[in-house]
Order: sequence, then structure tokens, then C-alpha cells
Amino acid sequence: MVITEKFAWAHLPKAAGDATRSMFASVPGLVTFQAPSESNEKHNGYWVHEREIGDRLRVMNIRRLPSWILSAAHHKAASGLHPDYTPLPMPSVDEMTEDTDPDDLLRWMTGPHLPVQRWLRAENLGEDVEALLRDVGVDPDVARRAIESVPWVGNDYEHDVSRVFSSEQIARMYELNPGWAAAERAAYGNVGPTPGHGATSAEAE
Repeated sequence: MVITEKFAWAHLPKAAGDATRSMFASVPGLVTFQAPSESNEKHNGYWVHEREIGDRLRVMNIRRLPSWILSAAHHKAASGLHPDYTPLPMPSVDEMTEDTDPDDLLRWMTGPHLPVQRWLRAENLGEDVEALLRDVGVDPDVARRAIESVPWVGNDYEHDVSRVFSSEQIARMYELNPGWAAAERAAYGNVGPTPGHGATSAEAE
């Protein structure tokens, strides 16, 4: 969680969150509160900080659902989950297809009455962060320098979801996660990955 005078940003795991957090931190005087970077508290939902957030704009990152599921699966296999962080078996493609964690996670982070009001697309991270910073009054040159100061970070696995999942499996993911599908419509204007989608800065946790 990062809170500024104008907005509160919730750190959705595996959607370029660490990169986004670093961009905000690179703007002098912008951040008024941030959860410890090495603590799982950085992934707190809005409801945890509801009093501090007040009427600030609620912001969160988003990425295409199949890419998120694939990234989360590789992360769990490499690093495990809080609090033990013991690597877990890599799920099968069929298991990933039936995953409902994305919708569960969105519901947990927003609670019943604190919906996301502005999305930052992981695949267009620099552009979307720059637009947000400009809209809240950050000098354009300062915003651009903050974004350019954060390096791209990627993980080594097959990122092209069309090489991992069939179109039927992707359709099934959206069927099982209607809340995420609605978020994609709000953020991107449509639902579904771009054919041939490859690695982006979304790989930064």
C-alpha cells in the first residue's frame, strides 16, 4: 500500500507492483505512507487502511488474466507463499486454467465497498503511471524522470500465453473469474490477451 495526498495505491501481486512502487518513491515528496517493502503488508487491501485513505482516489495495477495466472504460478513454484515461502509444485496447465485465485484476490483487496477507481495497466506501465502523476499535479519532467529511473525486471519463463494455453483454456479462465474480466474491460476496454503477447515490465512483482 502506498498513500499520497491525492491517491492510494494497492499493491496487487504479480502486476508490476514493485516497479510501480519504485516509480512513486522516486517522486520527491509524493508518498506520505508506504508499507514496508520486505513485509507482506505491502499487499494490504484498501480496507486495512480505510481511515487513512478517506476520499483519496483508489488506484491499482492490472494485467491480462492469463499472464497473471502464469506469472503467479511460476512465482509460487520459485518462492512459495507467505508466511513460509517454501517453493511449491508447478501447477499443470489444467490446474492453472481452473484457478479462481484472481477473483478471490481482487475481492479481498477491495472489500465489499472500496472498488478500484483507476487502473494502471502493467503492459503500459510507464504511460499509465505518467498520466496518473500528471493528473495529480506532479511536474511532467519529474514524472518522466521517476519512471525512467526504474529498470525493467523480467523472469525467465515462456511469457507468450498463446504458447501455454489454448483459446478454450483462456476462455475458461475468464468464465471462472468474472470480476477480473470486468476489471480488464474497465482498464483496457476489452477482455483477453493480445496474440503473441511477450514479456513486459509486468514481471516486476
